[in-house]
Amino acid sequence: MLFKKKIKSVEIEENKDIKPKRKVFYLFRVLFAILIIVAIYIIFNSVKIFNSKKLKIYEVTTGEIVNVDRHKGFIYRDESIATCQNSGYINFYVANSDRVKRGAFIYTINDEPNVVKPIDLSKEDKKYIRQNILMLNNNITDYDYSYVYSAKNALNEIINEINLVKQFEDINIQNEISAKEKGYSRYAGLVSFLIDGYENSDITDFTNDLIRKYDLSKIVTQKKEVVSNDQIYKIIKSPEFVIAFDSSYDYDNYQKSSNVHVKFVYENVTTNGHIESFIGSDGKKHFKLYVTDYPEKFIDKRVVEFEIENKKISGYKIPVKSIVSKNCYKIPKGMLERDLETDENIFYKTGANGVREKFTCNISKEDENYYYISIDDTLSKLKYGDVLINKYNDTFSLNEVSKLNGVYNMNKGYAIFKNIEIIDQTNEYAIVKKQTLNGISLYDHICLNASEVSEGDLISS
Repeated sequence: MLFKKKIKSVEIEENKDIKPKRKVFYLFRVLFAILIIVAIYIIFNSVKIFNSKKLKIYEVTTGEIVNVDRHKGFIYRDESIATCQNSGYINFYVANSDRVKRGAFIYTINDEPNVVKPIDLSKEDKKYIRQNILMLNNNITDYDYSYVYSAKNALNEIINEINLVKQFEDINIQNEISAKEKGYSRYAGLVSFLIDGYENSDITDFTNDLIRKYDLSKIVTQKKEVVSNDQIYKIIKSPEFVIAFDSSYDYDNYQKSSNVHVKFVYENVTTNGHIESFIGSDGKKHFKLYVTDYPEKFIDKRVVEFEIENKKISGYKIPVKSIVSKNCYKIPKGMLERDLETDENIFYKTGANGVREKFTCNISKEDENYYYISIDDTLSKLKYGDVLINKYNDTFSLNEVSKLNGVYNMNKGYAIFKNIEIIDQTNEYAIVKKQTLNGISLYDHICLNASEVSEGDLISS
């Protein structure tokens, strides 16, 4: 009996050693299983990332597109031409585009030409000339050769201006110069030495041919020698000028009191003006634009090119290259449901054996009566001709497809086609309607280049 008891006590002691070992082994198995699960998860995500695409993302913002109409117009001003009484050599004491008061000293005429000393140009003078040459050169284009003539006249004016400053720094012009004839301005205004023969024209004489036939080579510029009754300069008496132009756009909806925004193309000047219509000598309706700013910039121009803003379109601004067209199934709203537990759009379709199969889907567009689902939606697995069935056993056959414009929404990490309504667009950007049902929203992330992605593609960061 004693022997048996000892054996039993030994067995009990052995059992005490086995139980902790079993617990450690069990714990090891659990940890190993967890490691296997983690490894599978890492491998799955690695494959997922490997198969995903690295694409540029654009964040939806608000913006606007300004529509403009470009025109070429003919300038009319309040101009007065001055003539001389005597023949001889003329010398001017004002520069082109100078603003003078009434009675200002303008010129002298003598029998002998004035001896003009060579101009000693300072560094500042040379810099001033270079800057003006660069500016004039930038304005010369293949589309408007008139700036070649303008550049020539402008360079002469720059030299004359510097010469005047050098000559009369230390003398009183009117009192110390003797002359056969002294000329004084009859009006206050801007001085111009360019005379083209249209100074006394009336705007009602305007036709489109006037712009086309305008000949810059016949313009008379500043003279050195004159004969009696020669036209020698003109005074532009008012800062306001009127530009006559023709347009296919109807500006009659603009009131006289309302301003339009105007940009002069080659002068790179923007300002405001107002528009009225009138009948030209050809019996056709034309328009006239009243402008009061920067008269000195247009003092030697008769034909100008300009742009008028006619409307601004506001909405969400997205790149044109992010837009794609998609065919979508058109499905009555009663055929789709909302799963409140999963917060998904669901529908049922009849299978091969008449069994109802449940599917989820991404809605691309929604209107009052229909949902639109992209035919490439990988969740829905819809095919043309499928029969949908709802909870009331109503059926609907997929036999109607609509083509929609949209973008790929990337908020969920994969490409979902979302419908957009384009209001207006340029070559680079489109303005789309805000707050469309199941459309895009402010700050949504969309694919920048739609041609590089397909619906359902995973996107890596």
